[in-house]
Amino acid sequence: MAFTEADVAGARGAVERFAQAHGLAEERAVDLVLATNEAVVNAIAYGEGRGVLRLWRDGDDMVCEIRDYGAGIAERTLDKVDPPPMTSAGGWGIWLMRRLADDVTITTGPDGTAVRIAMSLGDRRHDAS
Repeated sequence: MAFTEADVAGARGAVERFAQAHGLAEERAVDLVLATNEAVVNAIAYGEGRGVLRLWRDGDDMVCEIRDYGAGIAERTLDKVDPPPMTSAGGWGIWLMRRLADDVTITTGPDGTAVRIAMSLGDRRHDAS
């Protein structure tokens, strides 16, 4: 689905329905929805206000891909492993995605960014360290 700021709630709903339809446990479905929401909000904020959300199943993994049309993400931002300061109003999105999902892959460049968020139907948990 293509999205803009007006579609954020609809994108969350689509991910929730997708997770439920494929039997993802409720707590993990919530994590997948929250991680995807962070990527959608970032795409709107930094990717020219619009993007595309794709959802599919790959074996036992639920995959959400969020693409935007921005100028890309700076390498120093992608390399951060520590959370931002507690008083920071921003900088939480990528950090949260990486902690909520089993796997997050970010491909970025001057023509946009693609964030792939994967959540296993099993109990596998991503090592957030």
